[in-house]
Amino acid sequence: MGKLIDLTGKKFGYWTVIKRDFKNRKNGVYWICKCDCGTIKSVCGEMLRSGASSSCGCKTKYLIGKANRKHGMTHTPLFAVWNSMKQRCSNPHNEKYSQYGGRGITVCKQWKHDFMNFYDWAMANGYKHGLSIDRIDVNKNYCPENCRWATWKIQANNKTDNHKILCRGKLLTLSELSQASGIDYANLKYRIYNGWNIEKAVSLAPKLGRNQYERN
Repeated sequence: MGKLIDLTGKKFGYWTVIKRDFKNRKNGVYWICKCDCGTIKSVCGEMLRSGASSSCGCKTKYLIGKANRKHGMTHTPLFAVWNSMKQRCSNPHNEKYSQYGGRGITVCKQWKHDFMNFYDWAMANGYKHGLSIDRIDVNKNYCPENCRWATWKIQANNKTDNHKILCRGKLLTLSELSQASGIDYANLKYRIYNGWNIEKAVSLAPKLGRNQYERN
């Protein structure tokens, strides 16, 4: 048999060994230990040394409580933004998953598991009710470096299916071109997708009639 190693006074997690207690039939030595919370209990020496026991149970309760702590924001619009962002990136059953998680878009670790980290970033970066979270580069992930708060117009111009149109030396989306020219979006879309010259498409006033779309 090996020499007994005296654990008296040693610290194992929250436990502090006070003295030897007893030795059981399987030669396991038990020690009287005091937890940081004040609980005194007899603990197997092997469990202390292996880390299998590091407290009376109060440590586990503390960690669970910390992980599940209530922030009082579960029903706020910002919490809904955070949850929706995670769902479309990680839930295959989400209707928008194919456009996000299905394309490899993820939520960074500091946001994915901690709403308060996301909340702090949002408050420091111009969040207001009515704004949406927008990725600056639509092919990159949700993270502080690639996100901003934007109106629906900015988001519409940043969609992956928006292609740029060269008009008078500027690359503009269809939405931006409609706004700049004053031509109704639907009319402008009809003109361009039916082969109109860009200059003509943005300068010719629409014809009035029962059908709002031209058939020229």
